[in-house]
Amino acid sequence: MTSRHPGLIALLTAALLAACSPGASEPPAPTVPAADTAQDERPVEAGAWRLDSANSRLSFTSIKNNTVTEVHHFDELSGTVDADGNATLQIVLDSVRTGIDIRDQRLREMLFETGRFALATAQLSVDPAASRALPPGAHLRLRTDVALDLHGLTNRLPAELRITRLDDRTWLVTSEQPLVVDATRFGLINGIDALRQVAGLQAIGSGIPVTLTLQFTGG
Repeated sequence: MTSRHPGLIALLTAALLAACSPGASEPPAPTVPAADTAQDERPVEAGAWRLDSANSRLSFTSIKNNTVTEVHHFDELSGTVDADGNATLQIVLDSVRTGIDIRDQRLREMLFETGRFALATAQLSVDPAASRALPPGAHLRLRTDVALDLHGLTNRLPAELRITRLDDRTWLVTSEQPLVVDATRFGLINGIDALRQVAGLQAIGSGIPVTLTLQFTGG
């Protein structure tokens, strides 16, 4: 799916992340317990899919001082699509990875407040019959709305996705264009400003482009 308006993921996180420069003097933050996203070994119901987290990626781009862009991601994802096409994706916000430990810590504590909001959750609907009817190698495009629950607030984001059938039991869902998460709609502006000040930046973008590559297996 492709988003045409600012608005998953939480991902909003991206722009803000870049804002934080490393600070050697700061102690490491305590780890906040998050939901267990270990691969669920229970059998998938007939017609349902489960996310293969090892072969999936959710990335976001941060923009600072209007010119500097950096790409980050989350390590821990889980998700399902039930037999009726109801899809749920959960992102463990503590698993944010920017390549700089102190910046990861600042994002967790100052932006996402993971002690209060451990997860971001995205929900949408797909056409299960159309997806199952695809022959291996074929794809379909889906325009839909994603309901993103982030930082205690839920907003709907328009998105365009491509669903490709890789083989009899594997589907790949990708964003045709980045979804743009608008931090102002998720109560994250104060956190962004705090990150900007601690990093000594002039600006951090509040619109965060998010891209998805999600692989599912099922029947």
